[in-house]
Amino acid sequence: MTDLARSTSALHAPAQAGGAAASAALPTIPPAHTGPLLMGLGLATGMEFYTFDSMNLVLPDLTGSLGVSGDEASWLLTLYSCALFLGVPVSVWLAGHVGYRRFLLATIVAFAGTSMGVALSPGFETMLVWRALQGLAAAGLVVWWRASIYVLMPKPQRSASLMRVSTVLYLSSAAGLLASGYITDHYDWRLIFLPNLVYAGAALWLIARYFPVMPPASSQRVVQTDWPGIALLAIALISLQVILNRGEIDGWFGSPHLRTLAFAGAAAFVLFVAWQGSPANRSPLMCIDLLRDRHVLSSAVLGVFTGMILSGSVFVLPEFLRNLAANTYSATQTGQIMCVYALSAAAMRPLIVPLITRVGQRRTIAIALVMLIASMVVFHRLLTTGTPGPYFVLPLVLYAACLSPLLPAVGSGTVARIEQNRLLDGVSLYMTFRQFGASLGVALLTILITHRETLHSSRLADHVRMDRDVTRDWLATLGATLTGNGGYTSFDSSRAAVRMLAEETAHQAATLAYADAFAFMAAVGVLTLCVLPLVPPTPVAAPPLTPLTPLTPVPKKPS
Repeated sequence: MTDLARSTSALHAPAQAGGAAASAALPTIPPAHTGPLLMGLGLATGMEFYTFDSMNLVLPDLTGSLGVSGDEASWLLTLYSCALFLGVPVSVWLAGHVGYRRFLLATIVAFAGTSMGVALSPGFETMLVWRALQGLAAAGLVVWWRASIYVLMPKPQRSASLMRVSTVLYLSSAAGLLASGYITDHYDWRLIFLPNLVYAGAALWLIARYFPVMPPASSQRVVQTDWPGIALLAIALISLQVILNRGEIDGWFGSPHLRTLAFAGAAAFVLFVAWQGSPANRSPLMCIDLLRDRHVLSSAVLGVFTGMILSGSVFVLPEFLRNLAANTYSATQTGQIMCVYALSAAAMRPLIVPLITRVGQRRTIAIALVMLIASMVVFHRLLTTGTPGPYFVLPLVLYAACLSPLLPAVGSGTVARIEQNRLLDGVSLYMTFRQFGASLGVALLTILITHRETLHSSRLADHVRMDRDVTRDWLATLGATLTGNGGYTSFDSSRAAVRMLAEETAHQAATLAYADAFAFMAAVGVLTLCVLPLVPPTPVAAPPLTPLTPLTPVPKKPS
């Protein structure tokens, strides 16, 4: 029997209670099919990476064409994240329920179809519905590219397989940043979704041709449906997501509907945990008992911080470049700056497998976090309204040096080391906590920026009071310039000078708040270093031993 046959036989051997695998052995994958299969998985998930970065980049353009405020447009991201958050823990169950290959093909079609729905939406409300459906489809893609490798590949081939797909994903992010910016500036933002049809067509052909037909799962928790668990989880996650995204805007628990959501979400979460561990529930949606395993617990804790790092580290940079920089950048220019991190991560990713083998997972994670802290500190120090775009290359490359080793080291050092027959359940827990961290990171940064902007505005206002000589001299000089060169009357030039001072003060306050956001992410990196000892130590590859030269016996002297 080949290594792959042995691996898949072990994976689908009768599992412990709650195991999600089937009991039949899977067909082996010929070596010639491995490359096309991995490319299909990369293109399928790359479609989501392309769309995610594209939407973040062109969000300011959507607000203008749809006639909505920035606050309203943020719901396009909120609903997508909320649906993705809900879909992650359901994906493993649903794939086992309908079949892995069929599930992958269906999610590819669903994501491409909902992308066209977003592009063709006649109004904002219709687009919100399509974005929610798109998030549900995206959950299957972001979970199952990794889960498919764990299911189909023997352990010796997993690291290299994950590396090849990850490289495609980083290149897809770069493509989204470059293509969507150009398309938006020269044509129309609705056309940025057309490349998804190319991604989907190629992924469907490759997966339909090379993904093996796997036997149906026989586990009771997959064959049967935990409808109460799904309902309780949906209430808890949706309530949490809405509170995190709307709390600062609606006044947190001063808002009656947020208080209602908080009560409903907390009650649903408690009932969900109790129901998942109840003996009466013979088909639990999630195996939360796996959190007793140190590998799974460490993956859950690190997953939260990893999600915050992924979502928050460069979350504010596109908005700053497009709205606050002195030389406001177009979508094309912003995409060109942002793609530095994606291209750098793609170039570094093939080097990570030997690095992890040489120094171990925990040390690799520590190195990645040091790179994150360095990147965020440089961003914090460099960020001004007049900072030239090329100055951001260094911190973006440092961020790529964090991103490319962090994800594989966290995965291989934690969840990938649990028992084979419970591996998919471990992946489900890890990805759920990671998506929670992603939502938490964006919410905390939004809250931080709002509070810090208010604080900086107050401090700057104290420095530019009208009774200060420096302020009066600056306004007089600017007013004289406007009168002499701008054709203003004396009265109008004074009003214009005061208005320009207020606008400059607001820009400086916002810039300082965005710089504080990078300092916050550096603090997240430090905190993650503190919880790193939770990860079990892993052996590193020992250097080959030099064979010893046999000793020649020394003859005894005659007595």
